[in-house]
Amino acid sequence: MGSKNAKKKSTVKVTHNPLGLKIKSTCCRSNPRCINCPVVYQRLEKSGAWARDDMNLPRELKLARRW
Repeated sequence: MGSKNAKKKSTVKVTHNPLGLKIKSTCCRSNPRCINCPVVYQRLEKSGAWARDDMNLPRELKLARRW
């Protein structure tokens, strides 16, 4: 049986990594999320940040790291 206080790990899997970034296998769920978190990467991919090559990437990264 598991502990009631154990943190549940995220099971997000990254299958496409166009920039070759080092992405962690699981999310630690810290606040704000770390830059190499798979959840942050998935949010950036969903917003279309990788398709656009613009100067708003730092702002989109900041939004993606929010809890």
